[in-house]
Amino acid sequence: MTTERDFLRPHLLALPIHRAMIRSIEARLFAELAPDLPEPIIDIGSGDGTFVEIALPGKQVFGIDPLLDDTREARGRGVYAGLSLADGAALPFDDGQFAAAISNCVLEHVVPLDATLREIARVLRPGGTFVASVVGDQFPRQLLGTTLLDALGLDGARYGRWFNRLSNHHNTLSAAEWSARFRQAGLDVVSWRPYLSTAALKWFDASHYYGAPSLITRRLTGRWLLAPPLTPNLLWEPFLRRIYTAAPEADGPYYFFICRRAA
Repeated sequence: MTTERDFLRPHLLALPIHRAMIRSIEARLFAELAPDLPEPIIDIGSGDGTFVEIALPGKQVFGIDPLLDDTREARGRGVYAGLSLADGAALPFDDGQFAAAISNCVLEHVVPLDATLREIARVLRPGGTFVASVVGDQFPRQLLGTTLLDALGLDGARYGRWFNRLSNHHNTLSAAEWSARFRQAGLDVVSWRPYLSTAALKWFDASHYYGAPSLITRRLTGRWLLAPPLTPNLLWEPFLRRIYTAAPEADGPYYFFICRRAA
């Protein structure tokens, strides 16, 4: 199933370049599944609510997140049926309470991972759907900084490790390793696919430095962009649209998983 909605422009009007680049692709992937996602849905790592607001409008979604400020912002958006300040390893819900669960680029940050996955399986109904985007093991190896240092005869792996620490990435696993962790938690893997090309990841890396001032804006005002309709992000749209529409490679830095809770 496909969707004709455009997710790039809304993200360019809400987020710095590097976030808009990756979140727009993820929003398209999740939105393609939205008509078939049964409700209610639990969003593991709901953050500030921007993603669900753009990708899954009108769905009955309950969010959990351990960060108070993000949860308050999500509440203000009014897109969740309910929000809880909670840790993924101790979800405040009954067994089998949800028909589906989603997690967008959260599990790579989670400690403890296995306990969180077991909790996700617990709150899902038997046969319930779990959809997750995650960071893969190719991520630190394919960054622009890693490639440049390697080309200079230096240790590019150090840059990859530094970037993972900066991003709070605790779990950057191969597709096989992610699949094994899901299965161990009682979540059968239905399918997985990579997204974001190697070349796009290098632009993603570089755009972090271009978008660094947005961190100051976010801290001072609570917003990533001061004047979204006038944002220079839109100047990048023609280039980013090629990334947004590009076909994925056979393997990549991110993976999109669809799982089912074992009956």
